[in-house]
Amino acid sequence: MSKQNKTIPGDETPGRRERLLTEASRIFALKGFDKASTREIAQAAGANIGLIAYYFGDKLGLYREVMMRPVADVIGRMPEADASVPLREWLESFYGAFLQPLQLDEEALASLLRLCGREMIEPSAVYQDICAEYIAPRHLELVQMLAQRCGVAEVDTELHQLAFGLVALAHDYWMSADHMEALVPGMVRGPGAYERVLGRLVGYGEALIEHERALRQASKTNAAAVKPKTSQKARKT
Repeated sequence: MSKQNKTIPGDETPGRRERLLTEASRIFALKGFDKASTREIAQAAGANIGLIAYYFGDKLGLYREVMMRPVADVIGRMPEADASVPLREWLESFYGAFLQPLQLDEEALASLLRLCGREMIEPSAVYQDICAEYIAPRHLELVQMLAQRCGVAEVDTELHQLAFGLVALAHDYWMSADHMEALVPGMVRGPGAYERVLGRLVGYGEALIEHERALRQASKTNAAAVKPKTSQKARKT
């Protein structure tokens, strides 16, 4: 049955859906999918439990929406994988998309980080579906762009490794934000932290890509130096 044909529960009010998602994020993060109950989530949101069925279908649909929100948020802000854009400019947009969630209020950020931590340790079927449907295509676009920037005709394992390395820099700030802040107060959330972290990540990203370019160029140079010697030896025999 489509949402349009469902009976709207009597207590539907503006912002109720968002409140359900906020509380679901917090409770799923604390308890995990299996131990969290839709009744508990609805009570925390001050909503009729029927609204969960109305908006999300069931508990699994609610969890999928909770997991999808941060992914869609990052993907929506991410720049197109365009090798014609100057590298530093592109990296600023790329890392800016990843770092923006760190500007959330502390409670929402804590829930987001705990959820991501759970999924990194024990990926759920929902997260695997999201990866296949949304994340994998963007990863492939990134790798293809890196191939162009590194002057490579075909994508190889090393380019995938480079892509994962670029993303890992941002992921570390997602997963380690609380740890960093505890060790160095103001590191992630203090005045000017966003700009400072963004600038560093852009520089690190440039260094990784330049290193890969240098490795590729050195390999080409070595291959060119060896080839004439091989040909000369073949003529003598």
